[in-house]
Amino acid sequence: MKLNPDCIRDILIQCENVITFNNSYYYARGSSSSLAEKYSHDEIIYHIKQAKDAGLISTGPFYDAGESVHITDLTPAGHEFLANARTETVWNKLKSMGIQSLPILIDMARGLSSSYFKSLL
Repeated sequence: MKLNPDCIRDILIQCENVITFNNSYYYARGSSSSLAEKYSHDEIIYHIKQAKDAGLISTGPFYDAGESVHITDLTPAGHEFLANARTETVWNKLKSMGIQSLPILIDMARGLSSSYFKSLL
């Protein structure tokens, strides 16, 4: 499957909005969520796995062959990526580059965000 940076960012935003010390984010096929309105189940599960493998989120196991998963938290790297990619100006510039590698996307978000905020000083 082709990497969809918007899906990665939306997963992180959804997690940030839901997860607390006592609350995880539970995603299951057929759930009614803002993610399910925008992306297919396969796309969501694939990108959750990619975010986990990149060290952006912590999850429990994928249940029933990928039918559902608990995302327990954003990692420090996940919080950093989201902070760097939160500004629409930075995010749109990243997307316009057509980056299809998550490690490069994370690195470029860091660099662009730093440059963007330095320009505001």
